[in-house]
Amino acid sequence: MPKILYVSTSTTLGGAEKTLYTLATLLDPKKHQVVGVVSLKPEGIYAERLSRKGVKVETLGLTSAPRPSDAKRLAALIRREKPDLVHAILYQAIQLCRMAKPLAGLPFKLVSSPRVNYRSRSWWTLLVDRWLKERDDLLIAECEASRRFLLKKLGYAPAKVVTIRNGIDLESLHASEENRRKKRLELGLDDSHILVGATGRLDKQKGFSTLVEAMAKLRGSPVRCVILGEGPERKSLEALIKKRRLEGDVRLLGEQKDASAWLSAFDLYCLPSLWEGLPNSLLEAMGLGLPVVASAVDGVPEAVLDGSDGMLVPPEKPLALAAVLRKLLDDPARRAALGKAARETVEKRFGLRRMIDEYQTAYASLELQTPGVLKRS
Repeated sequence: MPKILYVSTSTTLGGAEKTLYTLATLLDPKKHQVVGVVSLKPEGIYAERLSRKGVKVETLGLTSAPRPSDAKRLAALIRREKPDLVHAILYQAIQLCRMAKPLAGLPFKLVSSPRVNYRSRSWWTLLVDRWLKERDDLLIAECEASRRFLLKKLGYAPAKVVTIRNGIDLESLHASEENRRKKRLELGLDDSHILVGATGRLDKQKGFSTLVEAMAKLRGSPVRCVILGEGPERKSLEALIKKRRLEGDVRLLGEQKDASAWLSAFDLYCLPSLWEGLPNSLLEAMGLGLPVVASAVDGVPEAVLDGSDGMLVPPEKPLALAAVLRKLLDDPARRAALGKAARETVEKRFGLRRMIDEYQTAYASLELQTPGVLKRS
């Protein structure tokens, strides 16, 4: 039975890390054996969850960019575990696995998952990617937009890049009236308030400043906003909220372990990102039946059909975002219709079982390319 070792840059809360957790715990044990997960950075929440599921987790404990000596450490771990396939997730893990591959002395296959396109990367990190990319045996993009970027902008070979869109577990998503009452009570909201929710790391990519500016255009209305997540943009967002006198209207709640409970409290979900892959957070909101308003960037239009199962707006346009939000605030029937259509979209196209099956098919395609190499038991 082929053995798989997962290597991720981190195991904190995030879409890529959630997919890692899903694969490491839900692959068919009759088809693949997961021998462990290696995190480059110190262990996070998903490392704890993996351990509780019986998956071995190790960390290199990195608090800065990987060095060549770290590639040697990773190569030693690979030699010890003797995987047939190493699946690297996120940029730093991918580059370190590429460096470790010739050092490990084993004929394993390397699968890379960058998760989002590399447009924000510095020129020298993209140069490193160019130097090392030929060591991949397969690269998995989470949406067609990311795949196109990898092919056209970074020069990857089309035969090596496949798209496997993210999937979510609909059975685990249920709106809870109890959670709704509890969370809204924590915020001091009653039934007259419309709560716009957003989730994600507080960094430039997520475009939360656009959402704050849009909320300033809606001052005086019953709309309130909460943003779940932590990151380097917290201080600048706090300053913007204060500047626009929105302290009572927009709240930064930090990283929340019970983010799914907060979804039940939302009336609208907003994704104001400047760029994206195909975010799990968006699919989860849609799967819960929330009406969504999202930036029309990258893989988002692959999930949201504007005006049908959600609303799309241009990125970095607070006025446009505010206008769409205002229309939906005044039309509860429209919000309900969009939410219903959103859940149906996820049911039809973004189920978890479909995603897992496609990953297993991708892994099997590498086994077929090199008969005998991946047949150890």
